[in-house]
Amino acid sequence: MSGLLDGKVAIITGGSKGIGFGIAERFCKEGAQIIICSRNDSELSKAASRLGCESHQLDVSDSRVVRSMAVWFSKEHGKLDILVNNAGLIRPGTIKSTTEEDWDLQIDVNLKGPFLMSNAFLPHMNEGSSILNIASTVGLRAMRGAVAYCASKGGVVNLTRAMALDLAGKIRVNCICPAVVDTPMIAERLSTGRVTRQDFDEVQPIGRMGKPEEIAAMALHLCGPESEWTTGSIITVDGGQTAG
Repeated sequence: MSGLLDGKVAIITGGSKGIGFGIAERFCKEGAQIIICSRNDSELSKAASRLGCESHQLDVSDSRVVRSMAVWFSKEHGKLDILVNNAGLIRPGTIKSTTEEDWDLQIDVNLKGPFLMSNAFLPHMNEGSSILNIASTVGLRAMRGAVAYCASKGGVVNLTRAMALDLAGKIRVNCICPAVVDTPMIAERLSTGRVTRQDFDEVQPIGRMGKPEEIAAMALHLCGPESEWTTGSIITVDGGQTAG
């Protein structure tokens, strides 16, 4: 690898698996010092061991815990160069079937989480550093049966734009909107038997799901030195899904 992130310190939420793990793995290879976060301590420990990086158990929707981590980070590391707000979840449901509990859970983790993390860690970020939010193509175009998820990811898209304006000239803020990526989240939905791998493959005109490392490649570009004039950008990595 080319060492694009040599000397950089990065926090990646939802870093124990899927897209978050893929980003963490690529950043490590590029020389960054990584701290991955997840609610699941067992998964987190295994992922950190595989990557050879630090980890911190964290629920991004809990403001008290987020602030506590920020205090710990400041004492242990000082300044932050990259924050990747990737932690997310989905609970399928229509406007009729979605419960208030499922709505609150998805809004709290997917949308409130990036707000809390960014708000808490901003005082510890170097000027010229980068925040990357991971949204979804359903933040740009809706789909049936995922009303809360669509709302949360749409919020992340516009949160990114607002943050970029607030922080212009100091910290860059960008967003990746992936289509369907082959992750444990997809495996969980496949296990229900209500959808097939072919169903997910065919959502993308290119004819297959994405791979975590393909999202990680774009994450590296947006958080690295080659995109210093890029902020407020909403980038789709989606196999052509939003082209039509």
